[in-house]
Amino acid sequence: MQKGLRLLLLSILIGPLAAVGSQATPLEQPTGDVLLTVTGAIENTNAPGQARFDRAMLEALPQHSFDTITPWTDGKHQYEGVLLKELLQQLGAKGSKVVAHALNDYHSVIDLDPIRNYPVMIAIRADGKPMRIRDKGPLWILYPMSDYPELNHQRHHPAMVWQLNRLEVQP
Repeated sequence: MQKGLRLLLLSILIGPLAAVGSQATPLEQPTGDVLLTVTGAIENTNAPGQARFDRAMLEALPQHSFDTITPWTDGKHQYEGVLLKELLQQLGAKGSKVVAHALNDYHSVIDLDPIRNYPVMIAIRADGKPMRIRDKGPLWILYPMSDYPELNHQRHHPAMVWQLNRLEVQP
C-alpha cells in the first residue's frame, strides 16, 4: 500500500478518535434570553471572554436529577439540571474556585473540590417544572444534601446560590 494512501486511511480512522478527546467544541450562540454567563479562566467561548447560555442550550447539555431537601424549602423536591463540573469541563475551565453571582448581586466564592467530588448541579427544573425567579430560579446551584448528609453543613450553604446568572472561574 502506498504511503500516502496509508496516511489517508489512518487519518480517517484516527481523526474521529482525536475529536472525542477534545473539549474545545465550539459553543453555539444563544437565540433566547441568556440565563447564564460564564467568564474568567475558560477556553471555550461564544462571545469575547464569555460563554453565554440560554435555556435551550442548558437543556441540550447532559441532564441529571436528584431529590433533596434544602434549608430554604419544605420537604424533599426533585431537581433537574446540569452538573457544574461537566459544564466547567465543556468550557475548558482552569481554576480552583468559582464566584457565583445572583440576579440580586449576591455572590459566593465556591471551592471547586466539592464540585469535583459530588454531583453539584445547576438546577433548571424543580419537580418537573422550569424554575421561576420567584421560586429561586431560573437557575439554582444545589448540593445533593439528602444523598450526602456531609454537604448539609453551614460551610456549603452560601455556595447554593439561587437566581444564579453568572459564574466567574478564578485561578
